[in-house]
Amino acid sequence: MTRRVFALLVGIDRYQAVGPLQGCHNDVLAVRDYLRVRAGVSDPQAIRLLANEDATRSAVIAGLREHLGQAGPGDTALFWFSGHGSWAPVPQELSHLEPSGRMQTLVCHDSRHDQVPDLYDKELLLLCDEIAGTGAHLAVVLDSCHSQSATRDLVRYAPASTTPPRLEALLPQLRQVLARPPTQHVALAACRSNETAGETWADGRAYGLFSWSLLSAMRRLAPSTTYRDLLVAARCEVERQSRQQVPQLEPVTPGIADQPFLGGRVTLPAIGIRMRRVRGEWEIDAGSCHGLSLASPEQDVRVAVPGPLLREARIARVHPERSVVAPLGWEPDEDTQYPVVLSRAPLPRVTVAVDGIHRSAADSVLTALASAGPGGGPSPHVRPAEGGADLLLDVRLPDRVHIRDSDGFPLCPELALDDGGRRVVLALEHLARVHQIKALVNPISRLTGAVGLELVEARPGEPTAPAHRPPLLPGGDGTLHLRYRWEQGSWRPPTVFIRLRNNSDRPLFFVLLNITERHRVHATLFAGDHVAPRQVGAALYGRAVEFTLPAGDPVRPGARTRDWLLLLAAEEQFSSAPFELPAIEDISPDRRRSPLAVAGLLGRLGLAAVHRDAGVAGAGASDWITLAVPVVTEVPAGSRAQPAGERR
Repeated sequence: MTRRVFALLVGIDRYQAVGPLQGCHNDVLAVRDYLRVRAGVSDPQAIRLLANEDATRSAVIAGLREHLGQAGPGDTALFWFSGHGSWAPVPQELSHLEPSGRMQTLVCHDSRHDQVPDLYDKELLLLCDEIAGTGAHLAVVLDSCHSQSATRDLVRYAPASTTPPRLEALLPQLRQVLARPPTQHVALAACRSNETAGETWADGRAYGLFSWSLLSAMRRLAPSTTYRDLLVAARCEVERQSRQQVPQLEPVTPGIADQPFLGGRVTLPAIGIRMRRVRGEWEIDAGSCHGLSLASPEQDVRVAVPGPLLREARIARVHPERSVVAPLGWEPDEDTQYPVVLSRAPLPRVTVAVDGIHRSAADSVLTALASAGPGGGPSPHVRPAEGGADLLLDVRLPDRVHIRDSDGFPLCPELALDDGGRRVVLALEHLARVHQIKALVNPISRLTGAVGLELVEARPGEPTAPAHRPPLLPGGDGTLHLRYRWEQGSWRPPTVFIRLRNNSDRPLFFVLLNITERHRVHATLFAGDHVAPRQVGAALYGRAVEFTLPAGDPVRPGARTRDWLLLLAAEEQFSSAPFELPAIEDISPDRRRSPLAVAGLLGRLGLAAVHRDAGVAGAGASDWITLAVPVVTEVPAGSRAQPAGERR
């Protein structure tokens, strides 16, 4: 069956009740030409253009329902609106639809004249739901102010309406608009819901800045370019010219937006973070809300373009949604958007605070910390702090110290102070290393969602995990609880199969670390191997994994222990050896890890934690991600018959 394209193009420069615009009609004429010449829409009846006096509220609604409503399964429907956008109060009867009390609107030619309302965003959502509900692919482009939530200085903004519309003037089905989940469609909007959209001059004519930028990207880029990439290209151009609008894409999650303009095969995005030139500076579209941070201006955090050559940029300023970067030793092309991954970030030192009455004992530990680093300098892993620290030294006796976490939970047996605090420092540094490993996070990885870590109940007599058995689910605290079983007069530890999923379209290298309650870190379960695209690996070569209490701990009701499973996945192979750490009771000066042991591994992952060694200065960057699952193994209290795992 041949795919058909139906387009409804609305461009309004002249209004009955609000001020005029200049470039809206030009927008839709240019879109019509693009559809005919570049997109191959040859049927003249497939494109309906409503301009100025023809673009009344009723005509726009009819065009959506009757014209775009012709699209069926496999077809594409395109709604392009260029004109004023605004907002208005929500009628009391519809307050359940919008808790903010206001809805964004599209201003039609006759809106606000003779009691004709704007076209409300929830009405547009209803109409889009009707179109996409037929099985057609629907794309919506809105070049108007406040357009992100479904809705141009010439700014395409009409003053807000001060009174809500009469309910009977709106679509009668609006009461049920949220009664079922809306059918998904792609929406490209000129700006955020709290911003204004502007016009620009090009080739001697006025156009909407967003429409002109988007059409330019559509003409310049390949036909297979996805909505997501088109939006990024258009946003780059818009932000060069305006500080008042940031184009938006919905939905932002991988899926429907990752297909070509007017529909096609979905191609999941290969790179999620891009570096581009905006308003005279280079920036990346990741900031503090994505996990990036700069503790001080001197901190060296970098991103790099993946590939055989090292092309890095240092992060100079971090904003909530973006970061300004400075290219290092290379000159990027200002017309190119570069995919980037995190290439360098410092490992923060773990902080320790002192609590207790014996200050002389505490001072001896702090003095030892101040000279525990290379060359007699301070420890590279632990620094003293006042309150709010990661670790707490509890000094209640002159010769004994307890180390607790920030919640007051003891982390190891009490330690003697008979060596000037050196053993306490060893313990603190060991705990800091474990803490740093557990905290490994790549905040801007494009591998988000690409890997999975599953624990599956192992039943007696099963040699391997059944392919389709659902995994055990964590409890309400986010922790997976495994329980001993009472069988034939004794407690039997829980056993599970561990599956490692590669959900991506390329091979990934996996390592599975087990961090025990006694602060041992080992990769016995899965020391490192590639997992093919869309395939599943298994810990212990597919054998069942037994979770037990630590050796020496009595198995009795109420006993419990905690493990932390940390899955590392990367595009390049790396060694798990630098992660290996003994249990805290086994540490000794001759078993201390180099301060760069962890950092060296992270360098192979593309995250040089402390500095980049001279030997790898020419190496490119690769992407990586971590996934953690806390597991509590417990002996049930009050009952001897308990299941091996919880299903909630």
